[in-house]
Amino acid sequence: MGINLRRTYSHTLSQADLMGKFINFQKEEGDSFTLQVANHLISLNVKQKEHHWWSPEMTLRLENEGSETTIHESVGPNSSMFTLAMFFVILGSVVLLAALMMSLSQMTIGEQPLLALVVTLFSGLLILVTFGVLAVGRMKAVEQVTRLREFVGSVIES
Repeated sequence: MGINLRRTYSHTLSQADLMGKFINFQKEEGDSFTLQVANHLISLNVKQKEHHWWSPEMTLRLENEGSETTIHESVGPNSSMFTLAMFFVILGSVVLLAALMMSLSQMTIGEQPLLALVVTLFSGLLILVTFGVLAVGRMKAVEQVTRLREFVGSVIES
């Protein structure tokens, strides 16, 4: 859907120099991103005024490899949004399986499984809607991911 979630870059600057660049940009206000720098990990988030439910988070991990510094990038959804979505998927899956077992057992003993089949349908629908909402969020996040990557590129190249 247009977002490469994990990228790796190599840079000739040392780890300390790259960290220094991000720390300098962290002190400046005005960009639409917040930076958190700790050890060799940099976390970037969209500022609150532009933050939506689909807004991505980016993590950069810096590692020394010989004379180069390797930058490991990871882009993903807000962790609370992802947790909520996975809750609905797991809830729908458990209810779907339980209702399916109930409907099959009712059919086996010769009863009408109408309620169990309706619950099966709605739980399957819950799963599909949740994945649909995640897909819409991923499509809407493409612009913010592009801006995050451009921002990181401008910091590294400065």
